[in-house]
Amino acid sequence: MKNSTTTQIIAKEGWKYILFFFFLFLLSIYIEFLPWVFLVLFIFSVFIFRNPERLPNEDDEFALLAQSDGKVTSIEKIQLEGKEYIRVQIDKSIFNVSLLRSPTKLSILNTKRRHGLFLPTSSKLSKKLAESVTLRCKSELSPLIIVISAGILARKIDLFKTIGPLKPASRFGLLVEGVVELYISVETRIKVSIGDEVKAGQSVLGYFAHKGNSSE
Repeated sequence: MKNSTTTQIIAKEGWKYILFFFFLFLLSIYIEFLPWVFLVLFIFSVFIFRNPERLPNEDDEFALLAQSDGKVTSIEKIQLEGKEYIRVQIDKSIFNVSLLRSPTKLSILNTKRRHGLFLPTSSKLSKKLAESVTLRCKSELSPLIIVISAGILARKIDLFKTIGPLKPASRFGLLVEGVVELYISVETRIKVSIGDEVKAGQSVLGYFAHKGNSSE
């Protein structure tokens, strides 16, 4: 298990890419070969791995926060392993902040990684074949499952924590591009609508029922 990303302005997981493109930029200047192209790549790499501070829009222990930046593309009831959940799906583009954050105070019970392909999130094969990680979590307010699926530009799903407690809005992973699904109790009152743009650790997706039960 890796240590969580710090509160530095750039996520430390991105420094190797940023330095690589900076080196290519310097080399392109030296050999006088399209330096502006490599300058754009360097600036874009800094943009991708930016690490802004986030505060929840509401100070409410029952608030369910967005787990990822992006657009809400699906809200539906779904059966999973014999249980009924509400699934909130957020599609994250390469232009959104890459850090993933905990939607509430929870504890990760286990993490399962499925090695697969890096496909466009719009592809019908993505659900079955994409590289993905499933986190099963325990909360005092609701059973929680987080499923992270990598897109064609992601190349990797980084997790800073694979088991143990997380505070609300705390960073737990990094995804450059893909889909992040949140499975929660059907008693949860959803506030957002399909098409809404949300920010991880800041936007409120809804509110847990006051009599939510923990579940393993």
